[in-house]
Amino acid sequence: MVKAQAALASHPPILKYAGGDVRRRSGTRTTSPVLSNLPGLAKGLAFRVAFKAELPEQPTFMILQTTVACNSRCRMCSIWKMVPENEMSLEEIEKVFKDPYMKKLRWLNLTGGEPFMRQNFAEIIKAAADNLPNLEIIAIPSNGFMPDRVEKITRQMLEYLKGKNILLNVNISIDGIGEKHEEIRRIPGGYEKVLESLRRLQALGKENPQLESGVEAIITALNVQEMPKIYEGLKDKTDHVNLTPAIISSYYLGNEQMASDVKLKGPDIEEMLDFLKEMEEKEPAYAYYFNNVRSIYMHGHRTFPCLMGWKSMYMNASGDVFPCHLLGPDWKMGNVREGSMTDIWTGPRAKEVRHRLKDEKFCAVCTNNCDLLNNLKEETWSFASYMLQHPETFRRLLKEIKEKDHLRKYAGRRVQTQPKGTRPAA
Repeated sequence: MVKAQAALASHPPILKYAGGDVRRRSGTRTTSPVLSNLPGLAKGLAFRVAFKAELPEQPTFMILQTTVACNSRCRMCSIWKMVPENEMSLEEIEKVFKDPYMKKLRWLNLTGGEPFMRQNFAEIIKAAADNLPNLEIIAIPSNGFMPDRVEKITRQMLEYLKGKNILLNVNISIDGIGEKHEEIRRIPGGYEKVLESLRRLQALGKENPQLESGVEAIITALNVQEMPKIYEGLKDKTDHVNLTPAIISSYYLGNEQMASDVKLKGPDIEEMLDFLKEMEEKEPAYAYYFNNVRSIYMHGHRTFPCLMGWKSMYMNASGDVFPCHLLGPDWKMGNVREGSMTDIWTGPRAKEVRHRLKDEKFCAVCTNNCDLLNNLKEETWSFASYMLQHPETFRRLLKEIKEKDHLRKYAGRRVQTQPKGTRPAA
């Protein structure tokens, strides 16, 4: 099966790494990175100890599947064939957020299916904002095929977030330009719909600095030869273009049988690696991630840390808790309908799962960036090492942080919005 996520958080990796204040024309001031994230080095050492000892840590990142319902017909995914049943109620989700063990949660990724198809979806945002005291970012990937609903619910979510230091990030999935996107997603007229959703989100973002939007593209055998064209076409519409290679998994989207059509192989891989090498020069905010993807393909093993199962978690729409959304039923730690998150995450079953994770072959070659932003906050060593070896990339990154508004979401709770017409303090 192909995993086409996000987001993580959906994620260029960085605003936590510059040091000092970054000020925007919009009147938003952020405190940015490197010096302010020195605790990440200490946390990284603590994580490595916990990893070796197979000890849990309170989660700071969570992927929550809100529904399996989906209105797309993607060639790399068959989740749309699933019928929503036994999905958690709003009250059950709120109970999870109220669990004391979740109080350190900083980033929440709400996925699907198509999350905007979930009834009372906006109320899930309210439940998170009201009960997670350290929440900084809520990220939502969407196929964008319902522009009216996307706009309406996003407005509701922003109302619920009013007065809170939480950034809302909504990214639209676009895997090709024009007919290419419709060929992959199999929704006639879908390309214009996703562009309309993006336009409306961008307009909302101009009204409300708590909203960040962009696009995500999944690199598959279906579009790899057109990636330069796709990148340039999307970059013309938004600064935030997230590129992620397809991952074949037998669990999350249940479409392992589609692997022959979408899996990157042979010449496709060579083409993608050349493209990502070029992207390292064009996109300093993604350079660390692209470099690691290339390394995994070239050397056959993952070269950057993963916190899934330790500080990052996944919970499906039925309340089953897993270390990761790409691992199957054998990796289930428990269900929140049967016990508290504290009991599940710290219990003997979870310890057994962590022991197996350390030697899992699937994990050793995983190129997903779902919890990468969390890695950069909680386990800074690998990122810092890369930037020390690539000072020119780091210089360009700092320049982009100062100049590009779309990177302000990586400041999390440090974002302070000011009324229009006021100026940042000198």
